[in-house]
Amino acid sequence: MPGLFKKTVCFEITGGSAERFLNVASRRWLNVFNVNQKEGRIFAFGSASEFSALCAVAEKTGCQLDVISHYGIGYYTGKYRDRWGFATGFVLFAVTMWFLSLFVWSVDVENLPQEYAVSVSDILYDEGIRVGVLSSSIDGKVLGIVLEERLPQFDMILVSQMGCKARVQLSVSGPTKKRIEEHEPCDLIAKESGQIVSATASQGTIFVKDGEIVVPGDVLVSGVFDSLEESIVMVHAKGSVTALVDKTFSETVNYEQIITEPTGHIININRIMAFGLEIPLFGSLPKGNYRRTFEEYPLRLFGFDFPITVRREQWHELCYTEKQFTPEECTAQAEKKLQRRIEKADHIEIVSSERTVNETANGVRVTRYVTFLKEITEEKPLLVEPKPESISSE
Repeated sequence: MPGLFKKTVCFEITGGSAERFLNVASRRWLNVFNVNQKEGRIFAFGSASEFSALCAVAEKTGCQLDVISHYGIGYYTGKYRDRWGFATGFVLFAVTMWFLSLFVWSVDVENLPQEYAVSVSDILYDEGIRVGVLSSSIDGKVLGIVLEERLPQFDMILVSQMGCKARVQLSVSGPTKKRIEEHEPCDLIAKESGQIVSATASQGTIFVKDGEIVVPGDVLVSGVFDSLEESIVMVHAKGSVTALVDKTFSETVNYEQIITEPTGHIININRIMAFGLEIPLFGSLPKGNYRRTFEEYPLRLFGFDFPITVRREQWHELCYTEKQFTPEECTAQAEKKLQRRIEKADHIEIVSSERTVNETANGVRVTRYVTFLKEITEEKPLLVEPKPESISSE
């Protein structure tokens, strides 16, 4: 069979004696192979470099060689030998595509609530999760830990990178309520248990009074009331109902913990940032667990600001260390976590707070009993319109 890299030709032997041609070619050590006969026609293969010698043998034996086809990469590349511009353009295109594939060109943030959009985007940018960074600079494990510290309002943060896309998955506890439009009738119900402190309504009928205990689902302000024309009217209830709500927060911190600590090793890297690309000047991206800090300076020459930024980065190496904490240190950590959870809780003010601390064999459990003053209303749509009672004629 013809080779892939070696230049070979397939030819037909016509006229004279093909057998004599083959014998003479063999005596002259000319390579003729894959000789076959189809429908009275004789075909054979030979090396392209020896074809002129084969033609001389064919002329001597009274035969004629007609080339049927060529094989080998050399024939295909040879025809483009003079087209250097095409070849150069193709190589430049391939190199450019390879270079661009090293960067992130898409950042997908999933399950991002609208109220956190600006703050989360700024933090992701600071931590290097943005369009134009090198894909190798995104370490999902380390960035996940860093983002959980900077975004405590989310229960879970996962960072991953595939090809030119970076993916950030956020998880927030609690279901998302569908907004009820202004023209849709609804009641205001209690979304949690509490003791009523005040209740006002600009539209609808108040169903509770001060000091009353309510549970989730109780109607606070009804959107159904009797009008002066003795007909039942349904409206979009509006008002404010505040109550004293008791909440319990608990946090357990173990004595033995695996923490990240800086080793003291720092790598300095300078970059030029332009048009979404980061071009390293000195140094290369470190491998492993690092935390980055940086300063940026706009490029300014002759009083003109260029769309180029010079960045000086410091990469602090981190290591995972198993550490033993004292009960007092565990209590302080638990208090800090509880304080963040309490601050995140939806409330107007804290009325009272009590704390208990329990030491176990593995760690410390701190519990806070907090009484909040908070707004407890929640809209519930009225799906069925009541029908007014018919008046029988006398």
